[in-house]
Amino acid sequence: MTPKPSPPHLTTFMIVLFTILLASCGPLPQPFRGAPSIASNNPLLDIPTAVGVAVLPIAGAPEPFSTQLTAAIAERLRTLEVPAEATRYNAGLGFSLEGRVDHLDRSTTGVTAEITWTLQSRAGAVSGTERQKINVQEPIWRDGDALIVAQLSEDAARATLSMLGDDIAPIRQPPPSAAAAKNFPSVSVLPVENAPGDGRESLMLAVLQSLTLNGVRRDDVSPDVVLHCEVISTPYDDRLQRVEIIWRAQLRDGTELGAMKLDNTIPVGALNGTWGPTAFAIADAAAPDLLNLLASAPNIKKSANP
Repeated sequence: MTPKPSPPHLTTFMIVLFTILLASCGPLPQPFRGAPSIASNNPLLDIPTAVGVAVLPIAGAPEPFSTQLTAAIAERLRTLEVPAEATRYNAGLGFSLEGRVDHLDRSTTGVTAEITWTLQSRAGAVSGTERQKINVQEPIWRDGDALIVAQLSEDAARATLSMLGDDIAPIRQPPPSAAAAKNFPSVSVLPVENAPGDGRESLMLAVLQSLTLNGVRRDDVSPDVVLHCEVISTPYDDRLQRVEIIWRAQLRDGTELGAMKLDNTIPVGALNGTWGPTAFAIADAAAPDLLNLLASAPNIKKSANP
């Protein structure tokens, strides 16, 4: 049967092409061969909460002041639930934050400097720029100071959040109308297999919430569709790992409905620990594909609304 492409889904930082294939699922496990499949083109690449921000050295700032400030900014972003790393170059994170000293004045009272922060996506698009004016004593500008640097990092981290804007938050879609909700079967979402950190439960709950907001009815007793999910991680190099998140849908009678996958190369350990907003960002990125997959279930009206 001829593959039937679905419409493209466009967000500020992400262009995802959804394709429904009615033939082989390629590398997916054998039980799902011959079932419909929906494939997404690396949607994890530009989800800020999933792949984070690389905080690069400040051009024109002395050491160790530059290193201390970038490390403090990365730490502050992490407390704001944005994965971040202070590093000399971006080896795979979704965004780069780079500072540049544009104006520098020295006087008897200390050093006044203006730092221009530029946030750039991995795809090369500039997300925004912010200017930060700092006034410090000469020894602090030269040698750094943990307390002062921590205070300066607060403004820079908040400016980064502002530049990320709405894209740092999970993408929310309004629930469909009552008539549209009838097109979906009832679903049971199982815990995520092989997920690092708390992803086993957090991603399951995030997917369940995203589907529920879109009119899908939860049924853990006698569902029309059981949704399985598995995370597969393989080493890429010393700093990066290849991550695949695969959802598989199975009908009540055991028939394979289909599968969809998100995959990307991300920094090692980016999904360890508490997933937080990352789980919702991934779930919402997958939602359009999952809804298309559920809508393809046979006899939907009869089974979803007895």
